[in-house]
Amino acid sequence: MTRVVVDPLTRIEGHLRIATEVNENGVITDAQSSGMLFRGMERMLVNRDPRDAARFTQRICGICPTAQSLAAVNALDDLYEVADQIPKDALVTRNLIQSLNTMASHATHIYVLWGPDLVNPAYKNILDTVEGTGSALWKELLSRFAPISYKLNGESVAPGTAYIDGIKQKKNLEEALALMGGKMPHQMSTVAGGVTYRPSLADIGKLTAYYHKLMDFVDGSTLGVDHETWLENTYRASSPQKAVNFLLEHLQSVVDRSLSSNNFSQNAGWGDLELISAFGSELIGEKTLGLPASFKLDRTGAYPEDSNVGFLTYGVFYDVENGDGYDPVGFGQTSFQPASFINSSFEKKGFDHKYITEETTHGFYTSDDALHPFDGVTDPVTSASEIDFEGGSDSRYSWIKAPRYNGIPCEVGPVSRMLAMNEPLTTGLMNLFSENGYSAVNSFTRMIAKAQELLILSEQFLKWVTVDLDPNGKYYVDPELKNAKDSRGIGLWEAPRGALGHWVKAGSDLKITNYQMVVPTTWNCSPRDANGVPGPLEQALMGTKISAAENLLGVDNANPTGILHTARSFDPCIACAVHTIDLTEKDRTPRTFTIV
Repeated sequence: MTRVVVDPLTRIEGHLRIATEVNENGVITDAQSSGMLFRGMERMLVNRDPRDAARFTQRICGICPTAQSLAAVNALDDLYEVADQIPKDALVTRNLIQSLNTMASHATHIYVLWGPDLVNPAYKNILDTVEGTGSALWKELLSRFAPISYKLNGESVAPGTAYIDGIKQKKNLEEALALMGGKMPHQMSTVAGGVTYRPSLADIGKLTAYYHKLMDFVDGSTLGVDHETWLENTYRASSPQKAVNFLLEHLQSVVDRSLSSNNFSQNAGWGDLELISAFGSELIGEKTLGLPASFKLDRTGAYPEDSNVGFLTYGVFYDVENGDGYDPVGFGQTSFQPASFINSSFEKKGFDHKYITEETTHGFYTSDDALHPFDGVTDPVTSASEIDFEGGSDSRYSWIKAPRYNGIPCEVGPVSRMLAMNEPLTTGLMNLFSENGYSAVNSFTRMIAKAQELLILSEQFLKWVTVDLDPNGKYYVDPELKNAKDSRGIGLWEAPRGALGHWVKAGSDLKITNYQMVVPTTWNCSPRDANGVPGPLEQALMGTKISAAENLLGVDNANPTGILHTARSFDPCIACAVHTIDLTEKDRTPRTFTIV
């Protein structure tokens, strides 16, 4: 048995440590997911004005601060008893702000945080075994997905076009968000009672222009067909089977005209999504399309047959077609992306936030009780001697708490949202994998679900801008602050990475007495619970082969692509706002930190 540790795993977004045990056949048999940072935001908010939460909680992260702000204002709307009065146009504006944040985050993940793994040197070695096609495909992948400052065998490689264009789209979308939010990251518009931003007609024109700039990128790089054709035949397909048939027939036509000439360029119809769809999956690429090689991502990140992992979404985006106000407790029941709990047999159940608990048996905290977030406690250990990441699965090994829904660990994120929406392409692919002996959810389906959600949201964004948003509408109601006295509020929402909840309690002085946040990566990267049940990422790692393409060229523990692909397919975000790097090393003297 060999211990293989990746630390840090995340390229940005805080620090995630993955420790695994790998057997002599190169199969991961045990895994611990460790968050390396203490967040402490909940403790910082106690005794503060509740309205500070919408500003403070954004500082958790620089990638999805908007989602934190919106979860906070949802909780504050409930606390101040104005949720049923928020004007429709304020809700539309919040939808627009969140959709921009989600699309920018997805573009960042696909092209900057996950995409560079497609040019791992292990794949060059595998493609070198495929005469002609292998060399041409490797050059194409390198020209698109190579990150900045990349070197192979000591030789510098120019950054890939898709990688650079992905960064440009993040900039494009965040400029649009800054137009509405004042700045980005950490926009200023979303407040209890509505928004502080009122669009002009000129602003609506600018937002439409940002949309068209995004779609030029999608049609010119991401897809080999125009986005309307793609969405018409996948998202709006009459059945999951028809969505999959469209995908397979489209890919087959691209393969048929390219394989003999070894032309995998965009001019030959190979958008980034076609390349990932065909060569990322063993079932689709090798067994269905007849390709000579694939990266077998559909074999990584799968759940064992006897696993008990649910899929959870709180629902996201306000139902603006029904006018003013929303229901903070019944949130997501009629949303464009609805709330749902889906069990491991993919049976859809109703969602009730009362089933959510967090506990810390394997975390660096002193209170181990499984508590609903309204009663949650964030009480960290205070001695450095109690913080040890090497103790193994039976020890405390993470700063991440262990949330459960009715006692069940849950995967959150695009797969869960697409399941709740009955999205034809995602559910059709999951059916395809299940019927052919693969796990329905794996590293491949997580990435396809994310790309599909970005495309669906782009279309919805245009509707909100051009149909639902009224510059002459109402954007704010003044909350009665005294309503917070001895009261509480719940803020359910979806960050790009999944279910996000804020729970706030205020005392007789109208100040916060307890504030708890359960964030998406807490669900996905949860450590074990009191029953020893691993979190979703830990379960997805166990059974995955450690090396590229199912250990095709042997076991290489020094290049654990199985860990990289699986963990990064969850898009982990550990919590960050500012990183400080001391390049001078002047302050590299031992220091003692006390957690307060």
